[in-house]
Amino acid sequence: MSSCAATPGDEQPAADQYTEAREQFAAMADELHTVIMAIEPTDWRVDQGQYGARPSGCQLGVSADTGYSFTAVRAIELPGRDAGEIAAAASEGFTELGIDAETVQRGSGEAREVTVVGESEAARTVVVIRPVDGRVLVSSETACTAGSSSDILTAMFGEELYPDDVWRRLPATEGPSSVPQFYFPPDGPVYYNEDGTPVQPQPLVTDAPVPPR
Repeated sequence: MSSCAATPGDEQPAADQYTEAREQFAAMADELHTVIMAIEPTDWRVDQGQYGARPSGCQLGVSADTGYSFTAVRAIELPGRDAGEIAAAASEGFTELGIDAETVQRGSGEAREVTVVGESEAARTVVVIRPVDGRVLVSSETACTAGSSSDILTAMFGEELYPDDVWRRLPATEGPSSVPQFYFPPDGPVYYNEDGTPVQPQPLVTDAPVPPR
């Protein structure tokens, strides 16, 4: 009988694992960017610190093996704008990506929500629109992939696996000129002040930093 569990000889080199993870993040980030810019081409907030580049541990299918996945969340308020119009714009973004999206309406009155969902090989992206206050929340999540989230984090942030200031190095907003970032140098730039408020204006990075070889 053969086993699905990886043996030491089958383990993927850390450099290859990092490259694969970076490509997965970039594919998800590109899809997310296309959708949010189709809705409103302006600066969106990174909601609750979920920039998306930090891998999270996950379980691979029904097995006991673990892997990693990425989740990115963006938010904006568009008060007074029709929810149907926002949903249509999101659908156009998905169409641009070659993704068939589904739009669903739930609830009524102040509890009404309009949801647009699109799935691709790269990610599952969900747009949630709350007509009562114009809040739009867009989240993307990749599938669970075999690999070590700790090894990937080490490559992203250097030898310090969990430095205290990691959160300050993650962008607080995403706008029309933003590029996906998957390496965050110890010398910055930083996007948050020490008190947790976003730096204003946000640093503009047009060439994503790459880790030293």
